[in-house]
Amino acid sequence: MRVLLTRPEADARRSAARLATLGHEPVLAPLFEIVPTSATRPAGAFDRLLATSAHAFDHLPDIDDLAPLRIDLVGARTADAARDAGFAKTGITAPDAKALAIAIARERTPPQDFLYFAGRERRPDLEAGLAALGHRITPWIVYETRESEAAAAHLAHVWQAQDIDAVLHFSPRSAALYVALAEQAGLLTRALTPLQVAISPRAAQPLNGAADVRIAATPDLDGLLACL
Repeated sequence: MRVLLTRPEADARRSAARLATLGHEPVLAPLFEIVPTSATRPAGAFDRLLATSAHAFDHLPDIDDLAPLRIDLVGARTADAARDAGFAKTGITAPDAKALAIAIARERTPPQDFLYFAGRERRPDLEAGLAALGHRITPWIVYETRESEAAAAHLAHVWQAQDIDAVLHFSPRSAALYVALAEQAGLLTRALTPLQVAISPRAAQPLNGAADVRIAATPDLDGLLACL
């Protein structure tokens, strides 16, 4: 199958390699780029650390004093990135933010101060879940996603060619932007003709009108690939 990837380029290339090993032909059309915020680190002392994306470590400034702290994570790739960045004391590695909050709750630890290496755009579930347990979470916004200026023109060419068999949607935001750009180009029907594979029910919501929408059983690349 020819499979369209709209992830940021570095992520898309990793996904493309997996697709190729399965015999698929990846087509890259990044909708976003990941950029550092250069935000000042929040003041204070912290007991533990959190990260939900490997991008949190792409441009992390000096963290020598934080490196000895335990860090809890979402995803194996995030855990690998944390270790590569010098965080040797990895704790929980959960498949998603909800599972991470549940796992921390099961530890029944007294309220602690968490420093969260976070993206600007994120769901509130993890922070809200931990706050409900009495923990204090301080987000450090270290990266953000910005829309790619070249995305609209590139996607219009892809849609007009009509040679895509499936589209992988890794977030609600990217799915919504995919649909919005198709509407702007007057090519919504063509954009939704291929199989649409969403990483979650929320990511599938913007895809109304597609003939075939499948939702991954697990919120990761493996889950998406299993739908092809």
